[in-house]
Amino acid sequence: MQDVQFFDSKSGDKTCSINSIRLHSSYDPVKEAQRYVSSLDINFVPSLIVVTEPALSYCACFLRKRFPKTILVAIRFSNLFDDYNSLWDKVFYYDEVDSLLNIYGEDLLLVTGFFSWQPAQQVFPDEYISCWNKIRTLLQTGRDILATRAYFAKRWLKNTLLFCFRLSSASLIKNGTFPVLLVASGPSLESSIEHIKKHRKSIFVIALSSALPPLLDRKITPDLCISTDGGYWAKKHIEKCPVPIALPAEAAVPSTLFNQTIIPLEYGDGPETNLLKFCRIPFMKALRNGTVSGTALEFALSITSGPVFACGLDLSSTVGFQHCQPNSIEINNENKDFRLITKETRLFPQELPSHSLEIYAQWFASQSKRFKDRFYRLSHCNYKFSNTLGEIKDINWNDFEKILQEYNKNHNDFSFPSLVEKKLQRKEERYTILLNTLTKYKELGLPEHWLESIFPAEQVLLSRSIDKEELQIKIKNKEKIFLEEMIDYLKSIWENGHDDI
Repeated sequence: MQDVQFFDSKSGDKTCSINSIRLHSSYDPVKEAQRYVSSLDINFVPSLIVVTEPALSYCACFLRKRFPKTILVAIRFSNLFDDYNSLWDKVFYYDEVDSLLNIYGEDLLLVTGFFSWQPAQQVFPDEYISCWNKIRTLLQTGRDILATRAYFAKRWLKNTLLFCFRLSSASLIKNGTFPVLLVASGPSLESSIEHIKKHRKSIFVIALSSALPPLLDRKITPDLCISTDGGYWAKKHIEKCPVPIALPAEAAVPSTLFNQTIIPLEYGDGPETNLLKFCRIPFMKALRNGTVSGTALEFALSITSGPVFACGLDLSSTVGFQHCQPNSIEINNENKDFRLITKETRLFPQELPSHSLEIYAQWFASQSKRFKDRFYRLSHCNYKFSNTLGEIKDINWNDFEKILQEYNKNHNDFSFPSLVEKKLQRKEERYTILLNTLTKYKELGLPEHWLESIFPAEQVLLSRSIDKEELQIKIKNKEKIFLEEMIDYLKSIWENGHDDI
């Protein structure tokens, strides 16, 4: 039981203590807060400042004076001080720290000052440790995402140029009220195959790219496939895709798919948005996510008002194969197995805890309040997931039938989606638009959001740098070399028609 006391300080301003530990000065808490803010060691202008449990929040006004353009965020360890939340731009509780990445993104997160109101550490030691462990994990995740973006930036823009040029037709989905089943390729998918077959006619099935081969192998044809990965290996899963496929422009696309039904997706945060619009290619909105399952869920929820289910969404390491078989990448890898380096030796590292899978599971958990009323994770009655996804319910196929029956009973206007095909400009016209755009940017410089997408690490360094001039010159040189390479690549597509250059 906490003994909480609020009382007037010697200066007349309110102060407080918990269990006889003072959270603010008993003499002058305002002066104390001013000294605290002045002492913060930060030599750049942060995009955000996060303070863990600032209690009565006297520091907020001094932070705002020192950093007038910075977003101020408090992380509460308790609801005792909610009356002071209005002094902050945003307030989270310590178990909601994961939301920082989802709301502000890794770019802002890595230009953030994180600080602790130190007296709160003594009063809330467990909450403090939990919160700062989450912050450390969050920053590592942000750095990992930034490194991935920096590594793949060139590949993603090449994919986008190829997509905008080679696309033969574009279709959009007309929304409906139908229930959706997302099929991921986790090992638990095997236990759901017969149930998918049983209910196939009453659900709209969206296959994540790696789940397409095991579904087709078991004679299940989904209604739609979705792929978001920009790496060349991602094409292996969808080389033989017999159904419409939803793709962002930056995704890796086999040449065989460009003449099929494609639903362009657009994230709204990079060069692909401009290039799609310049080429007048219609698209559907999507949300960028570290995993295709996250993007697919947001997309599914956007195209139906009905419930959304997912099977094969394990998001954890298991013994043996990490994906339901057959898996296109596994087929390629097993060709390299031999007596001295066996399949068991190759698979064992995959059985260890996976940082990436933990990040994906944390994302679902952090968003679970948004999803819990319309999204369910499915498995066979005898299968138990090794993790939980926050407030998202894990159900079996008996529960699925009950939810579906109840939904159908209350929705007489039940409708499946339809595809609307859109006409495109001729390829020659799109090529000219793309070439002129790259040439113009080579002469005038890239827009800010292109720089953030193509050179994310450099932009973060620039934001944190005191002497920016030298770094700006380096970025300018990189920018010119990058655009020259993209122009050469685009010309090679035009001249040769290759998709893997």
